Amino acid sequence: MKSKIRSSVLNNFWLKLLSIVLAFLLWLVVMNVSDSMITVKIKAIPVQQLNGAALDELDKVYDVAKGETVDIVVKGRRSTVEGMSAEDFIATADLSTMSITNTVQITVTAKSVGVRDEITVTCVDNVMRLNLEEKVSIQHSVKVKTFGSEKSGYSVCGYQTSPNIITVEGPKSAVEKVTEVVVRVDVSHQSESMDLEGAIELYDAYGDLISNDKVIVNQDTVKVHLDVYPTKEVPVTVDIKGSPKEGYTLTEVLYQPQTVYVAGLPEDIEGVEGIVINDVSISGMDTDLETTVNLNEYLPKNIYLADSDGEVVITAGIEELATKDITLSAEDINLLQKTTDKNYSLELSDDFVIKVTGLDSLVSEVTLEKLAPRIYCKDRSTGNHSNVEIELNEIAGVTCSIEGTATLTISAQ
Repeated sequence: MKSKIRSSVLNNFWLKLLSIVLAFLLWLVVMNVSDSMITVKIKAIPVQQLNGAALDELDKVYDVAKGETVDIVVKGRRSTVEGMSAEDFIATADLSTMSITNTVQITVTAKSVGVRDEITVTCVDNVMRLNLEEKVSIQHSVKVKTFGSEKSGYSVCGYQTSPNIITVEGPKSAVEKVTEVVVRVDVSHQSESMDLEGAIELYDAYGDLISNDKVIVNQDTVKVHLDVYPTKEVPVTVDIKGSPKEGYTLTEVLYQPQTVYVAGLPEDIEGVEGIVINDVSISGMDTDLETTVNLNEYLPKNIYLADSDGEVVITAGIEELATKDITLSAEDINLLQKTTDKNYSLELSDDFVIKVTGLDSLVSEVTLEKLAPRIYCKDRSTGNHSNVEIELNEIAGVTCSIEGTATLTISAQ
């Protein structure tokens, strides 16, 4: 019986052994095909910067010119590599090892310790390049800018901040772009003074908000006190001083604004009826005057402008005077209020003229008929009356003077 069993086992032994070997080889082939070695490229892995304090000790600040992220090539079994992403890796750059060319090597490893021995990682570009720059600090006064509209009839007229100076520190090129340190405050519907705390904002010369994590301030917020006062509308008056050059005249005075709103405590603004600008002079001038004055310089004590930047633009028109001589004879002068019992005779000197002076547009319109020269004879006695007064009609905008003499002779009939 035993011999039969042994014979059955040994029957085709080598054939059976070959089948087992072939099956094992087939399994190896299948496994290598289904879980083969593959290569995957993973992009934009963020690079962590280590030991940045080493550069602070050099009183330098830095910006990353190249290498904020890194691309890698990962090789390994499909079952391990397939599906891996940037979140599965850690990329670091030790800034304390920066070379003289301002470059730092980037190192990338898998987060999972068990995976590290099953893959190989190659950086596409394993260099981070830094821009080093001098660290500077500049002090700026704090400005308060409001938004929103106060309650009708009220205005923000002043503010105080604590502190009123802020230190801005960082790369020289970035810090020098800061032109304003601002706290923005909402004053919507406010009708009384207020205290609050606001966040610091940095602005450049173009009015754009600066957002740069390399630029820091010595404190993030400041305390603000706003003065909110009632307002009142008052007129602005310009009182021109002096006289223009001889032969010239002031033609008009134009200015804007002609009214402004002022603000202050009720007891202070009650007595303010207007603002007078009284120190603009045209003395000796022969051309138009154009000037801008700051209205704040003319405000009474404890009074503030509520709706204006304070600029008043003034134009004083100055024009050369024109003159015209009107020659006339004795017959051109009317003798009025004569009596019937007397004879009247008028004699003029050879140089007798009426000189008209004023703007050319007005002088050109003056005629002898409009002037209507006349002498009143009533109550005059007989005889010769030298330098007798001749009356003329007044014409707006011009002055008239008489050169020469007139002699009136009155005799009895």
